[in-house]
Amino acid sequence: MIVWNCLINEQGKLVSTPSSATEITASRAVALGYFDGVHLGHQKIFRTMQDVASEMNLRTAVQTFDNPPASKSQNNLITTYPERCGIVASLGVDDLFALPFNERVRSMSPMDFLEICVKDWMKAKAVIVGRDYRFGKGREGDVTMLRKWGDKNGITVVAVEPELFEGRRVSSTWVRELIASGDVEMAETLLCHPVGCCGIVEKGQQLGRKLGFPTANIRIPKQKMVPRFGVYASAYLYDGKLYKGLTNIGMRPTVNKNDDVPLTETMLFNEHIQLYGTKGTVLLLKFIRPERQFGSVDELKEQMQKDQDIVWRYHTERQKPIRFEGYL
Repeated sequence: MIVWNCLINEQGKLVSTPSSATEITASRAVALGYFDGVHLGHQKIFRTMQDVASEMNLRTAVQTFDNPPASKSQNNLITTYPERCGIVASLGVDDLFALPFNERVRSMSPMDFLEICVKDWMKAKAVIVGRDYRFGKGREGDVTMLRKWGDKNGITVVAVEPELFEGRRVSSTWVRELIASGDVEMAETLLCHPVGCCGIVEKGQQLGRKLGFPTANIRIPKQKMVPRFGVYASAYLYDGKLYKGLTNIGMRPTVNKNDDVPLTETMLFNEHIQLYGTKGTVLLLKFIRPERQFGSVDELKEQMQKDQDIVWRYHTERQKPIRFEGYL
């Protein structure tokens, strides 16, 4: 997949640095949106876009933003921009167009967005959106306006109905509710991939190592949603390989006296790998118990052993394959 990052020149035109002249002029079927999480509803839009592209002999493209709009900036992202790029790429999309959500883009009228971004920059010949898609300054643009513009410019416009699961509309809001409550199993069902957190492993207090439970510690990225504090069965992706794990997310109240930033601490089963300074991804599979403070380190160690037994049983009994291609 080719990622087109946007620059706006002095004339107000959007410019990029594509890898070939063919890609500059290629016509596309474009899915418009933010697509946080890339859940089942988003994937339905992408499948429709791919079908339209096949019928019209077009390249496939997805538009997103490389930083969150104001409504998504309060530490509630399901996926960071790099994570979103990886997941979209794993779905076989040709191009990803990333707009900056800066003042210039934020203040664009709906018609300027369609003319400058969609027609001139993305070279759209077909546009695919969700039924309730809104765009432009103040979210003034809607599907009705989009259809009229498409008719005038000879651009096919397709509005996709919401995806339903057990009678409820699949949405990023629903996925966030599930993550906040710890129901990462249902979140995985709606996303078709586990809830993940990517980052660099940092050196902590090394208390886990002293207790016999060495962990890989990763900070939750700024603006990304923090899952419910507690212990999870997890998988750990490192260097293209998945490892069975147990992850604690939270403030570590029994041993932490100073740090006020949530941390993911992941113990790998039957593995001894030096991970400090490496990039890894924690994939949350099942919530085991909430975080709590223990009366002593010995009580904590005893509970950690119980947690290991429960999580190991989960890993041995899980039948469902773990989809991790988007996090590679």
